Amino acid sequence: MVKRFILMAIAAIFFFLQFPIHNANALELTEETRTVPLNEEGETITLTSEQITNGQRLFIRECTQCHLQGKTKTNNNVSLGLEDLSLAEPPRDNVLGLVDYLKYPTSYDGEDDYTELHVNVSRPDIYPELRDFTEDDLYDVSGYILVAPKLDSYWGGSIYF
Repeated sequence: MVKRFILMAIAAIFFFLQFPIHNANALELTEETRTVPLNEEGETITLTSEQITNGQRLFIRECTQCHLQGKTKTNNNVSLGLEDLSLAEPPRDNVLGLVDYLKYPTSYDGEDDYTELHVNVSRPDIYPELRDFTEDDLYDVSGYILVAPKLDSYWGGSIYF
């Protein structure tokens, strides 16, 4: 009986040691996948895998409540897909456009100020979710939003950008 208990304990220890106990590795993406528009002038930037991983982590933690699978909860006609982002005014299909939106959100047509309606860093009194976001975090989340549509296989085919 004691021998059986010891063998079960050893088996349990080996079983639990099979689980990863280290930090997750950064996404391994090609340079082409990591290259996204930087601004409206057509300049591009190649993000690091670490930036995309950080952006993904932050997006999942703070944005998926309303943007699950690239959808927009409050307006299902507008997604975080590149086409919809490019048609916004000003265009949000580039890193700097998205960073600007996360600081000073406006309506899709650019006419209305949404700083009291959409999560942003300029109103931490209303939206504490982004209170601790650094400029780098804003950049990483924006980059991830632009890379995510290219990662359909990474999302198991379930993303709707």
